[in-house]
Amino acid sequence: MALRRSTKQADWLQKLKWHSEACLTRLLVAALKGRTHRTMGQGVRIARTLAAPVLTKRIQTAAANLHLVYGDQITPGQRQRLAAQSLDSFFLSCLESIIRPVEAELIQVEGDGLEDMFRCHKEGQGFIVGSLHLGCWDMGLRWLSQHLDNLSVVHRPARNPYTNSILNGARSSNSQCHWISQRDAKAMLLKLRQGEGLVMMTDLYKGHQAVSVDFLGINTNVAPGPLVLSQKAGCPLFPVAHVREDDGRFRFICGKPLHPTKSETDLKERAGALGRWQEPWINAYAEQYYWINRRWRPRDGTGQRLRPTGALAERVLTKVNG
Repeated sequence: MALRRSTKQADWLQKLKWHSEACLTRLLVAALKGRTHRTMGQGVRIARTLAAPVLTKRIQTAAANLHLVYGDQITPGQRQRLAAQSLDSFFLSCLESIIRPVEAELIQVEGDGLEDMFRCHKEGQGFIVGSLHLGCWDMGLRWLSQHLDNLSVVHRPARNPYTNSILNGARSSNSQCHWISQRDAKAMLLKLRQGEGLVMMTDLYKGHQAVSVDFLGINTNVAPGPLVLSQKAGCPLFPVAHVREDDGRFRFICGKPLHPTKSETDLKERAGALGRWQEPWINAYAEQYYWINRRWRPRDGTGQRLRPTGALAERVLTKVNG
């Protein structure tokens, strides 16, 4: 009986905590609505500076990853500045689905795969948009959802169900997509077999059943999920990138589709091709990549250099020379 009362009390306290968090989230979303990119960019930099003691480990992880990938291309001081800039970019990206949408004329759309993607949509063939944590992914999603009416986004739900509902509502106000939990593989496969599009992140760390490939010149474990779904559904995967330009404009780039094959090494081959396509964009906009993720962990056999990494773009070096 005592255990039952304790469990009920714990459930009640948990719900109270969830409701409190949801109220704060609702207030935060309301405060961010209508804010411009410039305002939010400045706010993020100020917040990151004030929260520096709390973010020390994140910055250290990012700097260590930058050192592993680029070595002596940048000095320790430059790595620290680049790590801080990448953290700012990540925080801004998390807010871009909520703040004021940018004008359509500020978004430049390009790439060899766009025609094929729209053909898939027109013919009712399922396809996967393989995104990565670079720059303004919600900008790309917003543009896609305005031109394709059958998109679903695979996302990581918040632990708090009330907060999750608020965030999904905020995201949906700026884009026209369905949302699928990353734990619901059946729903993803069903969408693809129904001829719809699925948007997934392809560059997260994955230890269990990972595919080991060359990514940025380093032996890296890659999550096989998007490629496995593409294989099961018999549909193409389109690599995409989305970045902020220094003049306030945005770019959305779509690469040629990666079609599944019957080869026993299909997953590894396409994972490698995906990394080769992504690498030049990461090198060109390194201050906008998600370096705080612990991609390389020696205990998993990752982190060994396989070849020289491509050079950082001059625009990136200019940003970290200050």
